[in-house]
Amino acid sequence: MKRALLVNDSLFESLILKDLLLQLNYEVELADEYDALYQVEQFEPELIVVNYIMHEIRGDQLIEQIKKDKPDMICLLSSSSMIQKDEVKKNILDGVLRTPVSMFTLKDLLRRIDASISKTIMEKKINRREGEERFCDHCNADISAFNLHIVFCPFCGEEL
Repeated sequence: MKRALLVNDSLFESLILKDLLLQLNYEVELADEYDALYQVEQFEPELIVVNYIMHEIRGDQLIEQIKKDKPDMICLLSSSSMIQKDEVKKNILDGVLRTPVSMFTLKDLLRRIDASISKTIMEKKINRREGEERFCDHCNADISAFNLHIVFCPFCGEEL
């Protein structure tokens, strides 16, 4: 089961999104802007949805803090109002979720994110095989000295 952390100063908005994510088989925790970083460490979510406008900080600023320690964390910025492109740092966002959100829209966004993650993982595997250093995914042995086209690890025998 995937885990999602919802960071919002509005409990009502959080509960609505939590209900939708529960229906999609996510384990969901709620946080506000003050305990969000602590919850990221304790709960270890795969997905974080952060509200754009909160009392003390903007959501994109909080996402930037999260990404400093966890650059691969999937972070969505949510807002009930339009977000101007020049207002946020786009390079830190994995997506924008306009609220209120329908189940269809949420499922579609999560599907596109999963597809993007799968593509990134495949690209990393290809780049690793083409680069100078290569390691077995199973035993972590250095296989850089072997032919790029080997199919099985010479150390553990597992398929690469």
